[in-house]
Amino acid sequence: MPLSPQIQSLTQLDRHESERSRFPQKHDSLYLFDGNIVLMAPTKFGGMTVFRVHQSILSNHSPVFANMLKSPISDEVQMYDGIRLVRLTDDAEEIESLFKLMYIPPLVLSQRLSRHVPPIVRHVLKLSNKYEMSELRQAVVQLLETQWPTSLAQWDRLEGEIAVMAWDQDCDPTLLDLDRNLPEPALAIRLGREFHVPSIMPAAFYHLSRLSIGRSPHIPRDAVQQRTADWNLLTAADLICLIMGKEGLSMVAASMLMPDCFGDETKKTHWTEGDCRGCGRSEIIEQIHWECKRTSDVLSTLRRYLTMEPLSWSPMCEICSRIIKNQLRNVRQTLWAMLPLLFQLEI
Repeated sequence: MPLSPQIQSLTQLDRHESERSRFPQKHDSLYLFDGNIVLMAPTKFGGMTVFRVHQSILSNHSPVFANMLKSPISDEVQMYDGIRLVRLTDDAEEIESLFKLMYIPPLVLSQRLSRHVPPIVRHVLKLSNKYEMSELRQAVVQLLETQWPTSLAQWDRLEGEIAVMAWDQDCDPTLLDLDRNLPEPALAIRLGREFHVPSIMPAAFYHLSRLSIGRSPHIPRDAVQQRTADWNLLTAADLICLIMGKEGLSMVAASMLMPDCFGDETKKTHWTEGDCRGCGRSEIIEQIHWECKRTSDVLSTLRRYLTMEPLSWSPMCEICSRIIKNQLRNVRQTLWAMLPLLFQLEI
């Protein structure tokens, strides 16, 4: 029975693609006319992709490639278009990511806040370890650290930026879901574990500890500001670290915010200030203590008290307010420094 014209056309197309995949294909943008080294890598579909780049740039980024390419050309060396050919076993897509970061880093690393980790990040972290490309790895790690800060000051700035995004969204409900445009903590933890990027782990675990496990990106939500996590990405060990850290954070914060921890200074009445009353200090310290025991976001709660005007803590004088705020700053810094210990992370 003869095949229909449509089936014949599809069969010919498949045959053409199959024959085409047998021959190496030059990369569209990374086969550089003035390159002096050719590298060939396999694709996921059984073909081969050919890259033509500059040996000096490749050697400058990687001592592994430098040693590989320093041997003189001999009769045994394969050639392609009259240039030395090196065959790689790495996936062509991963090699493409590596070379793109070498040649156009600003374009590659321009995406700061995103729900999903770009494939290039995973590719570069994998190959930069193999080929000892420390500068390229550091560039990608720094991008991840803008999403998961390593200092409390950077964390506060990012939280402020996200708060502005949420406020803008309240004004314009047609905008995309805020959560869809912010980094996902469980994915960051998985990435940090897989490619040994410990610096992003404390912030990712802390953010995860603020969320409810009942919130999932797969469940419809009414509030666009509600943050979620893909809990299925976490291992059993990660969940244990999360539970231990969340409980430990609450206990440490509560113990550091006991009225006795503020010293004798908070018990004094400052007679130079007409509105100073010692009972007011004790009450506000007790209030902060119990609020931090109930909240899932201790850092945010303490920051809110730090931004209050002294008059809103009435009856309390400027001196009392300054003493308490200095103590709250110390508590926040101490808690941030303790995150790796509380969540049982190796930094």
